[in-house]
Amino acid sequence: MSKVLQKSANRFQKKARRHKGILDPANAATHFQLSRYLPSADLAPFVEHHWTIHWDLRGQPPYISEVLPHSSVNFAFTVDRAWITGVTTGIYQYEVKDVGTIVGTMFKPGGFHPFWRQPIVMLTDKVVDVTEVFPEVDEDFRHALLGLNDDELMVAKVEELLTARKPALDQNMALIDSILETVAADKDLRTVEMVTERFYVSGRTIQYLFQKYVGVGLKWVLMRYRLLEAVELAAQLQEPNWASVAADLGYSHQSHFVNDFKKLVGKSPLQYTQTIRTGEGK
Repeated sequence: MSKVLQKSANRFQKKARRHKGILDPANAATHFQLSRYLPSADLAPFVEHHWTIHWDLRGQPPYISEVLPHSSVNFAFTVDRAWITGVTTGIYQYEVKDVGTIVGTMFKPGGFHPFWRQPIVMLTDKVVDVTEVFPEVDEDFRHALLGLNDDELMVAKVEELLTARKPALDQNMALIDSILETVAADKDLRTVEMVTERFYVSGRTIQYLFQKYVGVGLKWVLMRYRLLEAVELAAQLQEPNWASVAADLGYSHQSHFVNDFKKLVGKSPLQYTQTIRTGEGK
């Protein structure tokens, strides 16, 4: 084991907040353990967090984890494979079975561009092998990584892989990050026009930058923020008033809200609420 990895132990801070993107989080927590770690200062402009998933379902049926789409690129490692997942515009599903571990990294929206160095929209709704970007991630690398059997040591090895590329932050990434931080904090910013007025940037420029750096348009990102609020309410409230929720989220017609919710989650609000109450399909 290298001295770098030995020194890396216990340096990564865990994220305490629950991952809001997991559908039916209570049921998911009974099937696998998810941990998230904040990146080092050098990678903080590019990486949202590193993550690990551990599970032991020996003697039990497989479990399909469902995750809301996010405006981020992920890459992940198991003993058998390593892959990059672009922004998914619909619900993302992953089957866990038997026993296993995954080590991964979620990049900030726009944060994968310095590594990919092509328009991120080329990865949207696609999965590619990690070797297309990191050819050094061969079978030996995967086995060495997963063989560490310690979350922080595995995260440290992934960070070594990333920092070796010497990613550089540019002004476009800084603008995108500022826009997304503002949108997340100000729920009244519900349209692309409102954002362009706030940041004195044209709609055409915003569209170009988000396609190139993020992989989806700002309009889609704004819709996701609104619907994530709705998913949270569905998990918390026994009988949500969906007409009221739609109005609170800025929808002028409940039917538009239902259509958007179904595109993102794969179920209508009512179907989703019934699913998490009964555990159907799990």
